[in-house]
Amino acid sequence: MTAAASRTRRWRLALLAVVIAGVAPGTFLRTDIGKRSDAAVVTITPRSERSGVSGALKLTGVWQLTSPHGWFGGFSALAARGGERLVAGTDRGFLLDIDLAGEAPRAVPGSFRFIGKPTGGGRSEIVDLESLAADESTGTLWAAFEGANRIARFGPDGTRTDVHPAEMKDWSYNSGPETMVRLADGRFLVIAEGSDGDGDGTHAGLIFPRDPVEKRGTPRAFRFASPEDYDPVDAEALPDGRVLILLRRVGYTLPAARFDTAIAVADPREIRAGKPWQARIIERLDGGIFADNFEGIAFVPSPQDPARGSIWVIADDNMSVFQRSLLVRFDWPG
Repeated sequence: MTAAASRTRRWRLALLAVVIAGVAPGTFLRTDIGKRSDAAVVTITPRSERSGVSGALKLTGVWQLTSPHGWFGGFSALAARGGERLVAGTDRGFLLDIDLAGEAPRAVPGSFRFIGKPTGGGRSEIVDLESLAADESTGTLWAAFEGANRIARFGPDGTRTDVHPAEMKDWSYNSGPETMVRLADGRFLVIAEGSDGDGDGTHAGLIFPRDPVEKRGTPRAFRFASPEDYDPVDAEALPDGRVLILLRRVGYTLPAARFDTAIAVADPREIRAGKPWQARIIERLDGGIFADNFEGIAFVPSPQDPARGSIWVIADDNMSVFQRSLLVRFDWPG
């Protein structure tokens, strides 16, 4: 290696280190302040930007979530809970309820709460919540935690039950169950964020025949072929039996990483053994403020026509001053 080549390599490594530091939670860009139990005042402010999205969906709203709470941010999961409420989850183990009953979304006062599982501090804590699923009829909520590769169920009374599925034990520490969706028939579909060692770029997936926490029935393995080198980061069921899959790509630049998001649709009825499951992209978020780290997706049916409704996506700001906690709404025409 020449001296010039060596200098170039060192510069690239230094650039990568700075970029990674800029998007990693808990780095120099933001510092935790206060206690987890501190009350949070959350403001949801409308944004006027509309440029930077393209596709088949109609963009109908953009909002930014802010709070002075030291643990606020890092939204990595989203689920619908009843026709007029969302619940958002963070990769630091918090939940936030969002009321949709008015003309604009509103954070429910006092609802920002910690549901992680401290087990001695540091990396041993089970806090990296990456996906949520809900049963609106019972109020039951499921959360998938990356790192620990666990699924937790929270009953209507707050009772928590955890399971560590054996089929997920070898999933990557930082690319585990990022995507989880409860289908209309009660089955659960879970997909790993990272492509594994198979070498074909596909992602490991599991279909649980029922509630995975109950450990009844063996999950069926499959492979997901994410389009255009995107990684799957969340999913949501549609009324017609298909699912929406939120996809993300990351480009490392200064001063912060650039994110490229897509919304795809796929049909679980097409999952076959030995054949990678395919999805079709229907919307892209890749310009302006929409070039951010969207990680959660939810569908809210219309009271007038449940086949129609709205698609909501939420962005993980990575606890970085260069990013935003955005909430975006699209119309779903049915």
